[in-house]
Amino acid sequence: MVRLQRIMLAAGLVPCALGAQTAAEHFKAGRAALDSNKADAAVKEFEHAVKLEDKNADYHLWLGNALGTVAQHASVLRQPFLAKRVKSEFERTVALDPASIDGHDGLMQFYLEAPGFMGGSMAKARGEADEIAKINPLRGHFARATIANHEKDQPAVEREYRAAATEFPDTLGAVVPLVNLLATSSRPDEAFALLDKYLARKPNDLAGLFQVGRTAAITGKQLDRGEQALRAVLAAPGVGSDPALPAPASAHYRLGDIAAKRGAKAQARTEYERAIELNPRFEAARRALKAL
Repeated sequence: MVRLQRIMLAAGLVPCALGAQTAAEHFKAGRAALDSNKADAAVKEFEHAVKLEDKNADYHLWLGNALGTVAQHASVLRQPFLAKRVKSEFERTVALDPASIDGHDGLMQFYLEAPGFMGGSMAKARGEADEIAKINPLRGHFARATIANHEKDQPAVEREYRAAATEFPDTLGAVVPLVNLLATSSRPDEAFALLDKYLARKPNDLAGLFQVGRTAAITGKQLDRGEQALRAVLAAPGVGSDPALPAPASAHYRLGDIAAKRGAKAQARTEYERAIELNPRFEAARRALKAL
């Protein structure tokens, strides 16, 4: 019935209200499909949204994202065609909204990852990073760090992360990338010192406290402090009901990591199982549980 109505609508035989979906509805369906790892279905929905509302930058952005996901698993023969479409959609995004950071980021990622014969270009990638920096200096540091990481220039990656943490000391999102880099490069003392500096400015930030537990779990250092931090997060009002606060499943997962670092396998198993109970799609917790 719906198909018949759409055919009639296309022929101008019925008014728009008779069963036609809006661009917004197609966009919502596309987001849901992409979240469910159904990229091909998402492309179709976003194409409908764009057809109905061509001047919406977000619709073109997400069509580009979905096409890029499809391209990752496409045949070698199909990839050049998809690459051209990905680039076109991101270009359309920034043409409609020059301040779209995600649009510029999409283009930057395209120029980084695509081979030269498909349009890849380091110079153009850097140009997009510069555009991002003009719009948002913090995102600009992250964009340049992405390029440096692509070039395997770790000193440059650290410079960008350190600049972000220095320029935006009150923004946890600016601090955490450097914390992670230090934690994963065998420099735990520096990682904890950076978190201490942040928490001295924002002592009641539960997300910052969670990062203490996470860093302990990653590095195997300050395990008692990390456990105390995570349990304080779990006991805090609003945790579990406020999506802006750390997720309980993540806290239990990191408690499992801390227990595993101590060799307390039974406790680690309990924490991982609790994380999976709270979030059945928590694949990292499932892998950790299996590894025990």
